[in-house]
Amino acid sequence: MIRPVMTCDRTDCQAIYRPDVDAGADVLERAARSVGWRRTSTYSHACPACATDRGPVLELGDCPTCSGRTEDQADGAHCHYCRTVVPRGNDLI
Repeated sequence: MIRPVMTCDRTDCQAIYRPDVDAGADVLERAARSVGWRRTSTYSHACPACATDRGPVLELGDCPTCSGRTEDQADGAHCHYCRTVVPRGNDLI
């Protein structure tokens, strides 16, 4: 299965937005925009880190917004680049 993704067009940026579900281009665009991606021209996009001058994303990891490297902290995983925080789940045994 081929799933559409969005990539950042800034030089040297490795950011990728991969939606949770298979989506067409219009749904992908809306979903990416809702988490901070910006359209820079007809076919170009900037990731949230580059759009706010914190990029480019140089190391890939587990961030659901830009695929950047994350750091575990007490309240969840923090993206080093776009500052997305993925809260910890309930660790019930």
